[in-house]
Amino acid sequence: MRSPRSSPPPSLLSSPALGDLDAGESGSRKRARPDDLHAPGPSGSNDDALASHDGFQLENGEDDDDDEEGPKDKKAGRRKIKIEFIQDKSRRHITFSKRKAGIMKKAYELSTLTGTQVLLLVVSETGLVYTFTTAKLQPLVTQPEGKNLIQACLNAP
Repeated sequence: MRSPRSSPPPSLLSSPALGDLDAGESGSRKRARPDDLHAPGPSGSNDDALASHDGFQLENGEDDDDDEEGPKDKKAGRRKIKIEFIQDKSRRHITFSKRKAGIMKKAYELSTLTGTQVLLLVVSETGLVYTFTTAKLQPLVTQPEGKNLIQACLNAP
């Protein structure tokens, strides 16, 4: 039985592994735990400064709802980028590695979900060819005839 989170099969004939460049962590605000909250004293006084509408409150007396604040300068998560050539070689290599991994994953998911035959070729700036194939199309990248066809296509003007 397969685990619910499976990775692409080893038939992914990728050239050298470039390592995990996606090691960034996303920061998140920490909510106060219910046992950290200040309860009203035994006198039954209602302390509005400590109450919040959702029952969670930070220790400084403010709730952590962000919906009432204006736009922030720093944005966590995804940002929209311009689709244009990346001049910085290091950034370009990182982007290539991440996006190549993403498109390989998409090819695997497409073949798994729909039962289609997929052949994906990605050629780097340095000329390395990365491939993803389903079983039926694998001879195109493993046998000499298929390799020659791919090489002829890459050498064409």
